[in-house]
Amino acid sequence: MIAQTTRSDDYTALSDRMGYLMLLRAAMAAVTIAWSAIRPESLGTPFTTLVGVTGAYLALSIAAEILRRRFGRGGFWVMSAMLIVDGLYLAFAMYVTGATQSPIRFLIYLHLVAVSLLASYRTGLKIALWHSLLLFVVLYAQAATLLPAVDVVPGRAVDFDRMPVLNVTSFWLFALATSIFSAMNERELRQRRADLQALVDVGARLDEVSDPVLQARVVLDGLASRFGFTRGLVIGAAEGNLIVLASRGTEDWSGTAEADAIIRKAWDRHQLLPVRRLDAQANPLLSATLPEARNLLVSPMFADGRPVGAIVVEHRSRTVFGIERRIASVLGQFSAVAALNLRNAVLLRHVQDLAERDSLTGAANRRMFQLTLERTLAAHAGEAEEKRMSAVLFIDLDDFKVINDSLGHAAGDSLLIAVTDRISGLVRTGDLVARLGGDEFAILTEDVVDLRHARAMAERLVRDLRVPYVIGEHAITCSASIGIAGARDAGRDAQEIVRNADVAMYMAKANGKSGFAVFDPGMHASIRARHELGAELQHAVDRGQLRLVFQPIVSLESGRISGLEALVRWQHPDRGLVAPGEFIEIAEENGAILPIGRWVLRDACERAVAWQAAGVIPSGTFICVNVSAREIQQPGFVGAVEESLAWAGLEPTRLILEITETALIKATSHTVTTLDALRALGVRVVIDDFGTGYFSLSHLRQFPVDALKIASEFVQVAEGDERSAALAGAIVALGESLGIATVAEGIETKPQAERMRSLGCTYGQGYFFAKPVTAAEIGAGIEGLASPLRWEAEGKRAPRRRRASRATAPGSAAA
Repeated sequence: MIAQTTRSDDYTALSDRMGYLMLLRAAMAAVTIAWSAIRPESLGTPFTTLVGVTGAYLALSIAAEILRRRFGRGGFWVMSAMLIVDGLYLAFAMYVTGATQSPIRFLIYLHLVAVSLLASYRTGLKIALWHSLLLFVVLYAQAATLLPAVDVVPGRAVDFDRMPVLNVTSFWLFALATSIFSAMNERELRQRRADLQALVDVGARLDEVSDPVLQARVVLDGLASRFGFTRGLVIGAAEGNLIVLASRGTEDWSGTAEADAIIRKAWDRHQLLPVRRLDAQANPLLSATLPEARNLLVSPMFADGRPVGAIVVEHRSRTVFGIERRIASVLGQFSAVAALNLRNAVLLRHVQDLAERDSLTGAANRRMFQLTLERTLAAHAGEAEEKRMSAVLFIDLDDFKVINDSLGHAAGDSLLIAVTDRISGLVRTGDLVARLGGDEFAILTEDVVDLRHARAMAERLVRDLRVPYVIGEHAITCSASIGIAGARDAGRDAQEIVRNADVAMYMAKANGKSGFAVFDPGMHASIRARHELGAELQHAVDRGQLRLVFQPIVSLESGRISGLEALVRWQHPDRGLVAPGEFIEIAEENGAILPIGRWVLRDACERAVAWQAAGVIPSGTFICVNVSAREIQQPGFVGAVEESLAWAGLEPTRLILEITETALIKATSHTVTTLDALRALGVRVVIDDFGTGYFSLSHLRQFPVDALKIASEFVQVAEGDERSAALAGAIVALGESLGIATVAEGIETKPQAERMRSLGCTYGQGYFFAKPVTAAEIGAGIEGLASPLRWEAEGKRAPRRRRASRATAPGSAAA
């Protein structure tokens, strides 16, 4: 098709050019008539005959031109026939006006030049042959007396200056010279047209690709195809450093390098430089990629007045100075086109990065992730999912808002960048990491149907993302919850896969955070119920649906109650009594924990004062209230505590605030300031669930605390689990060394109580002593709640000796 189009275009151009011969024919006819009118005595035929033949010739020419234009490609034969007619007319005109001595013979020269230039040198040679043949025919016709003798008279010698052979020889020398120059001109035109076509083709291909590397390959392939370069480079430049974008027949090169001397010279001169031989020391990059190179052409590339690279090719000429100027010119044009397109490609890539990349972390954004997922699913449409399928991991950072609010947005942004880098280092090659927004990330990977690879990846992520991040002067711990979903459960719908992974992530959060969950269709109902519960929880305080129960905390040395821990319950109108494990996590997510926390603190303080006034509890009994990380990070938290104490009339030394270890790990300098302010009021602070997080000795030194509450997994030790038992003893010893009390929670059996007592633990709490009781039960009397019958301290072996510096109670409030 392309060849046919090219031939059609060539004929169209030839047809247009040959149309100018009509003007030449009219001019030749006019000159012939004019000469004949001026010199009628030289005519060998009546003037009227010459006029008639000339008129017929012009009429035939006009008719032929009309036919040629009407017949299209078929007009080629009409055009060829008219060239023959041109020769016949000129032969007749020359004969009747003096034969070889006629001035009309110069019209033959003019016709030859015109045909050679307008058609081709080959056609010109054919016309020269035709004119020569006609001349000899006329001569032989005269010799045979078929025509009146003009040049040749039988029996009489021919003058030298009238010799036909000399005229024919001169004519052929002129014809050959004309053809040679015409051929050279045609060759140059063909080459320039081919050069232009190659440039246009390369430009069109460059418009189809936007990647700078692919564009460089297109340019290099175009040069090799047009000029036969066997070795070459397209080099990009950025801030003076070079990078090989594309190569052909060269040694491999990776990385960047400083600009070679010859390239800098080409940049400085803004022109193409021929190089016969490279200096290896001054041009290390070119010497390494083009070893033993000879006759190089170095063409600089500029865009917006700045160097953006260079094209370097090795020419096959024996000498670099023998290279055609045309090749150098075209190479310069290729460099200009390549530079412009590379600049546009870089700009386009930047725009695409803005559109498809997260501006903060550099990871893919939601749009790019969605498009890539859709393309991946479309590419595998119709394939069986028996072996492989696409999977999405949806990642959400736990309690990121607390970090962002306490340390500031700059620290939060730095944390997001660090998290992105860590995630990118934990995925496989070919996996796509994206930041969907805020603290949400996603990973697109390929997995087997049972999602075992995604599960293993999620385990690595959960484990490694918990490792502290050093952000400025802070060491921040941030865990993540991950949801996993495969294409099979979504029917190959991209949005559905992401939605399913999001649902699974929420289930992972609901299960305690810092974990992962694999999507199950039943999760949608669970999440819906969770959202409904969260909406109802927002109004639980205003509707008076919350209740407090209290679990006694017992002195392991005396066996008597020393304090009470306030535990919240939700009296739901339809669900009945809802345990905190079912709604506290939801309250922390949707912010309901703040009003709930304020209500619990005030109600607990009020009841403690009322019980003491009624003589139900001893005056030294302390009250423990749990505080979430979100509460303690709130501005004005210390003021709220002080207000609650003042409202209830409770002594600050009797209030103990329990903060989980994981919450304190995420704490900041603001948290330390808050804890110092609380202790300045007289309020005591306890680390709850100690041993379950990554709390270190440096944290204990940093945060002002008064007691450690040992997590139940170190208390409820199975027989033979010496490791956990040793950890419990280590925590107690740590508390003794720091001079702070320890509380063992989750004691359910007498052996557990005896073991913790023997270790020197200060307090115990658990079902062995008493289950959580209502306020009404406490109002009936506290003494029977933890009966000495359940714990007989007397007669038992004395507890291990403790350091004198250890406090006997959190805040010295032990009974």
